[in-house]
Parts: sequence; structure tokens; C-alpha cells
Amino acid sequence: MRALLDLRLVIYRTFPLLALGLLAAGVLEAQSSAAVSAASVAKLYVAPMEWNLDRFVSDEIRRQGLPVDLVTTQGEADLVMTGLYQKLGSHFIAPGNYIQVRITAAADGKTVWANEVNDFAVFFGRLRRHGPRKAAEAIVKKLRHTLREFGRLTAPAGRAPVT
Repeated sequence: MRALLDLRLVIYRTFPLLALGLLAAGVLEAQSSAAVSAASVAKLYVAPMEWNLDRFVSDEIRRQGLPVDLVTTQGEADLVMTGLYQKLGSHFIAPGNYIQVRITAAADGKTVWANEVNDFAVFFGRLRRHGPRKAAEAIVKKLRHTLREFGRLTAPAGRAPVT
């Protein structure tokens, strides 16, 4: 009986110390990984686009948590996102929009990433979801998949890559 009581005391005394030690180790690891990831994130400037798409893309990047820092001026940026917008069809016959998006290095203008999104439906036209928010979701989703597949976007020389 005495041995069982001693075992309980050992467990009750060591468990809180063990839990406190694990918590402290977890906090220190989180701080060190946050410092490393903050140093390796590139700065992205989303240039003004037609259809106010730049606002929707910025909001979607924040919502989906892409590992980039959004900046408000092109001078602060490592990478610049631009877009080309084109309206397709007429309002009544197969309406839609075609958007090309490109991310270029701010220093030398080399293309880092490019893709396209269309908001074009042959059969259902206006019956399905569409608009700038839906286009921004598609753009950021494609960018997120590229980041997941390749692990990063290549930033200009001398700058940290987008990871």
C-alpha cells in the first residue's frame, strides 16, 4: 500500500513538470520557426486591375493564408502581380470574362508565375456563380497549388524565395 502511495506522489509531482517542459519546448520551437518563416517570405504588390480584381485577390490571399507579405507600394515589393482583363461575348449570348495574371520580379521584370482564369459558361451563363470574387478565388487557388507543388516561387536574386 505504501509503494502505491509513493508511486502516486511521484506521478502527481512529475506530470506537471513534464507538461510544463513540453509546453516550453513547443513555444520555443514555434517562435524559432516563425522567425525563420518571416525571414523567407517575399513581399508581393498586387497592382491595380480592372474589375477591382486587385482588392479581391488581396483579400483572397489573406483568407487562404498564402505565405507572402502584401505591401501597398511597388517600391517595397520583391514581386508584382499584374492582370489583363478581357470581356468575352455579349451580355445575352455566352457572357464571360477572361483574365490573365502574371507575377514578375520587381527588380528585373522577369516572369515568376503566370496563369489564366475565365468566367465563361457556354451552357448556364448567368445561372452559375461568377464575378470578381469567384475569379479571385480561382487565381489564388491556382497560385496556392503552384506553391504546394513546387514549394516556392523564385524571388529575385539576393532576396528570399517565397516558401
